[in-house]
Amino acid sequence: MSEKKRPTLVKILVLIVAIGSIIPILAGVMMMTGGAYEGYFMQELLSQIVPTYTVLIGVIGLVSAWGLWTGRGWAWILAIIIFIIGIIMDLVTLPSGIVGVVIDAIVLYLLMRPDTRRFCGK
Repeated sequence: MSEKKRPTLVKILVLIVAIGSIIPILAGVMMMTGGAYEGYFMQELLSQIVPTYTVLIGVIGLVSAWGLWTGRGWAWILAIIIFIIGIIMDLVTLPSGIVGVVIDAIVLYLLMRPDTRRFCGK
């Protein structure tokens, strides 16, 4: 079976997704190593849930980036889901989330391009 030629836009897309996934992993690890909040049970519980969630989202993003790099259809679907959720989460934090909305919209645009869809078998 011949190897598919990876479009340049897919390379750019994977780079954006990978960098966007490494940042939450680093942030989550920094939150975990910063120590738990002192005080109420809920604060302590949240101090564990939020960093774990953040790292998990980053790891899922890296898996998606790898799948996009190799042209997997499931990675294309996963990336669509991740970035739609990202737009929703960023809209909740407006106006500070506007940069995130723009980046997520750019990634969704790149995912929807015909050459990206073709490369991922969609």
